[in-house]
Order: sequence, then structure tokens, then C-alpha cells
Amino acid sequence: MTTLDDIRPVRKGFVHDLVHEAGLDVADWSNGKRGAAGARTNPKYCYEWVFVEPGHAIVLNLWHVLLEEEDGRIVHRGNFRQDAEVQFARGRGNPWGRRARKLDEALQLALRDKLAIRVILNAGNRRDRDDPEAKASQVTERQLDPEPWTLASYDTATGAHVLARGLARAFVDQFVLSEPAGSEEVRRREQASLIYVRDPRVRSAALLRAGGCCEYCDVPGFARADGAIYLETHHIVPLHEGGPDTVANVICLCPSHHREAHFGADAARLREAFQKHLASITLPA
Repeated sequence: MTTLDDIRPVRKGFVHDLVHEAGLDVADWSNGKRGAAGARTNPKYCYEWVFVEPGHAIVLNLWHVLLEEEDGRIVHRGNFRQDAEVQFARGRGNPWGRRARKLDEALQLALRDKLAIRVILNAGNRRDRDDPEAKASQVTERQLDPEPWTLASYDTATGAHVLARGLARAFVDQFVLSEPAGSEEVRRREQASLIYVRDPRVRSAALLRAGGCCEYCDVPGFARADGAIYLETHHIVPLHEGGPDTVANVICLCPSHHREAHFGADAARLREAFQKHLASITLPA
């Protein structure tokens, strides 16, 4: 199990390099007086606490000393909105309050748009928020955490949050993951046509069984921007033919074989092959 000591930064990297390492576009950092030569020290960016690429990811600067070990995971509990309010109330809204407010806004954006979250861990002399006479913080070590983070909880009313190291879900498929779990018997609802609603618990169990590889060709699924491994779940006997929405009837496939199973000339043979494969595994009904 990873501990806090394991992830404490031991060297001081440039924020520019770490944001780039996290996968964000840093081309605009060169748009300063010194051009590309001054990108690493561009004051427009290098002193910020959060970096956002809409539709892709956010990168947060977090103090290592504020992390906690909790139930086998590493978390950051805080309230950036409250931090900003404290600074604005003291007349220090710019830059400290403004930067804290941007952190809170970034969490809201990540929650709304399901953005990947990366974290730059900082160590050094941290300013005490509750000491109005405290001097500015000084970072002595700074490194990008190699693991993605998850927004485990966020209170939209207050801004209180819990960030957790690691992904909430290691494997995902092509369907929305946030729908409420249904019964084991497939549910149906009427819209313009008959829609079959798949039980997310069945899909999740099948994805865990596959372990990130196509269960037909054994090719690994690809990694999404948030680090989750993507495969596509497929009902071997389709729901519209009366097939059950159970783990024993759901196979995880690479996108290519999934499309072939639906539209290929060899679809009938593939169905038989899928059934034989799952029959060779001890499965719950």
C-alpha cells in the first residue's frame, strides 16, 4: 500500500514542465517577453495553483503536508471556497484569495464535465491560512504525482471537498456509468422506441472479470484521459432477443470485435465463440 512518505516530493521541478508532463497544452506559456526561453518562468502561469484544459483535465497544486491516510487511501480534505473567503475578508483577495477561488471553480468544472484530475505535490514552508501575519509560502520540493486523482465528494452548497488518490473505477465501458442500478431482470422504458436499460452492476462485474483485456482476442483496452481502461460490454444473446442481463451473458470486447459482433459477416460464429469462452469460466448466473 502506498503511504504518504512514498509520495513526498524529493526534488523541485518547474511548474511548466510538470503541467506539460500531466498532458496539458503549455504552448501559451511561451507568449511572454522572452518567448520560449521564458516559458518556465512566465509569471502569468508559474505562480498559479491550478491549471485547466477544458474538456480534458485539471492539474492542482496541493501541499503534501495536508494529505491524510484514510482507510487505505490517500486523501485531501479541504474547502478552497472557504479559503478564498477568508483571504478576501482580510483584504488579501488578490492573489491568494483569487487563486483559491480558481481552485474551487476548477473542482466544479471537473465534477460537471468529468475531467481527469492530476496533482502536483508541494513540500516546503506552507503559510498558515489562519495567521494574518504569516509570510508567503515557499516551495522547496515539487513533483507531479504519477497517479491520477478522483473528486470523491464535493458539496456544491459549501465547497467542501474530498480528493482521493487513484481512480474511483479502474475499468469503464461505452455506457453512462452514473445511472442508478436496476434489477437483475432487464428494465425497459418507452421513449420514441423501446429502450433497454442495462444494469450497471452487471457491466461492472464483467469489466472486472476481463481485467482490462478483450475477452475474445486478449488485446488490452486503451487508457482514457482519466486513466481508466476502456472496453465495450456486449450482450452475447441480445436483450431484444430475450437474452438475460447477467454476467454470464455479457462479454467485454475491444471496439473492433464489438463492431464485428454486430455488423460482421462472421457474427454468428463470433456469438458461438463468445458463449464457449464464458462457458469455460466459472460464472455466477
